[in-house]
Amino acid sequence: MTDGVIATDRRGKVILINSPAEKMLRVPHESVNGKAIIDVLDIADDYQFDNLMGQEAPITLDRSTVNERYILRVNFSVIQRETGFVNGVIAVLHDITDQEKVDQERRDFVSNVSHELRTPLTSMHSYLEALSDGAWQDPDLAPKFLEVTQNETERMIRLVNDLLKLSRMDGGREHLDKSFVNFTDFFNHIIDRFEMMKKDSIKFKRFISKEPVIIEIDEDKIMQVLDNIISNANKYSPDGGQISFFLKKFDNKIEVAISDEGLGIPKEDLDKVFDRFFRVDKARSREMGGTGLGLAIAREVIRAHGGEIWAESNRGKGTTVKFTLPYSELPEDDWE
Repeated sequence: MTDGVIATDRRGKVILINSPAEKMLRVPHESVNGKAIIDVLDIADDYQFDNLMGQEAPITLDRSTVNERYILRVNFSVIQRETGFVNGVIAVLHDITDQEKVDQERRDFVSNVSHELRTPLTSMHSYLEALSDGAWQDPDLAPKFLEVTQNETERMIRLVNDLLKLSRMDGGREHLDKSFVNFTDFFNHIIDRFEMMKKDSIKFKRFISKEPVIIEIDEDKIMQVLDNIISNANKYSPDGGQISFFLKKFDNKIEVAISDEGLGIPKEDLDKVFDRFFRVDKARSREMGGTGLGLAIAREVIRAHGGEIWAESNRGKGTTVKFTLPYSELPEDDWE
């Protein structure tokens, strides 16, 4: 039995507690037997034992700590004889921590999507309303208003496309079209493209050996990962800053690292930057056109390839995003 069970006598004193209930409540049965159930469940501030006998709806116990989320649901039923005499109460405990986590993530997701869509829609509505009220006749205002409307439309399209990508990955419908690639050339080619478009004040520095590194990847998807990471580094690099690119080869993997000299990420946020819609600087990210989903997609792509991705940062000194991809020596005949 995985459910916790506690039985009481007619005065509400515990007469039985099974092992799962002991583990859920983290108490030994010796300290519980004979104790009031409202004290064992730590609900004495809100309930009396008489209340529990008529309690039809389950009670939620939040036993979370700073380091751990832990939630229990308790259902009560009365132990009653045929004569109607009440012998006590049975409490059945369920650990609903994972369920609550999923439900909360779903609520947060709906809330975030609604917010992300509402912002550009509100902006578009305002500008279109102004145009319909006569601004379209103003040769100075009309082009600006139309440009804003077009930019916000494109932003919504990016958001919807990113959401669709994540949905396909979550449902296992995103197929990896792998092929063998010289990752050294592949990486350099992507950096070249960004270097042509970067601000003159930003420097690119490469720590990449010329040695060919042949690995099997889905080029389009890994390109999207690199595009997103380099784009973020470019956005948040200060004037005069440097973006550094690293490629290391190990026995069974390669490690790619991209470092910037921006403001960095607070230590407590490092694990969150790959969560959907998480932004360290929300206002600045939206201003720069981000959807808040780029790194979440990058994590799913890297995991699908059997690799890992993480971020390292010193506040005020920049951020480094690293990821690994599986690697094994390819026989020369196979590559040719």
